[in-house]
Amino acid sequence: MADEQKIVVEVPRERGYSPVASTPELSRLEEFKKGWINAIALPDNLPDLIYDFTSTVSIPALLSSCWVSIPFPGFIRLGVFGVLAIAGIVVLYLRQSVPEVKDILLLRVGLVAVGVLLGI
Repeated sequence: MADEQKIVVEVPRERGYSPVASTPELSRLEEFKKGWINAIALPDNLPDLIYDFTSTVSIPALLSSCWVSIPFPGFIRLGVFGVLAIAGIVVLYLRQSVPEVKDILLLRVGLVAVGVLLGI
């Protein structure tokens, strides 16, 4: 199937024929939304879904456990708070601008919160 030749449609114009693309192109905003929808979407099969949920809970649990038990310098803690603030702003922006991911995004944020609470 990779060796098949593409079909090009030629449309007459004033100066002759010109090839026309067969698929319409999406706008930048639509590409942005579609990319985030694909990134946040849940996997289709059960093993990948279980792995996704497990990693979404266990990684924040591990990081919050390290946060509590390891004495980090103040500037590192301040930097982590800054990264968390930026991540929160991005989540709020995605929640407003891409309504298709609202429920799945809240589920993922909830799983991360459960992981953080388990690590503490």
